[in-house]
Amino acid sequence: MPKENKTYFFDRQYRFYGSHALRVDALTAVFDSASKAQLFRRNLDVYINAPLIGFLYGRMADRDDTRNPSTNQVYDENIMGEQVIHAQEELLFHFRLIMLLDTVYEPNGEERIDKAFRHMGKNSADMERFDSYVRGGVDILYEKLIEGSSSADDYINKLYEFLEDFQDRFNDQVTGDIILKLCSK
Repeated sequence: MPKENKTYFFDRQYRFYGSHALRVDALTAVFDSASKAQLFRRNLDVYINAPLIGFLYGRMADRDDTRNPSTNQVYDENIMGEQVIHAQEELLFHFRLIMLLDTVYEPNGEERIDKAFRHMGKNSADMERFDSYVRGGVDILYEKLIEGSSSADDYINKLYEFLEDFQDRFNDQVTGDIILKLCSK
């Protein structure tokens, strides 16, 4: 019997490079030494959330190869394969959601369904599209939560402003009546 040729996503380590590695490092750093407060506990937490933020805000970014000037090495931040595999179901859900909703990338509804379910893993351009949303989401999270912050109060205020902005952009128009109407179809 011939072996089925499948490519699986989210089954190995993931690396952020360049400026995105530096930004992930900042997003997971302790910003208040007294309370040990962090915006994100792990690089994986950024990876799980960033593609949705990037997609919702319509931001994509190319891979960046910013180098450490003293070593000339490209900055990188790693997520161990075991952690990625543990979050595989959630990451796969986010990938499929983005493939289904990204009408700019694929205007044809049937093709979007194919990308999300039938051909998943067979087109590296789809994964690159997803990764570009990851990097765009990292940029947005950094800009909205870190940039310009110098005290614990700054970080808390920026987080509050981001959550308010998110609510205004994406949740303000969602009402109980709309949810009931969608559920009764």
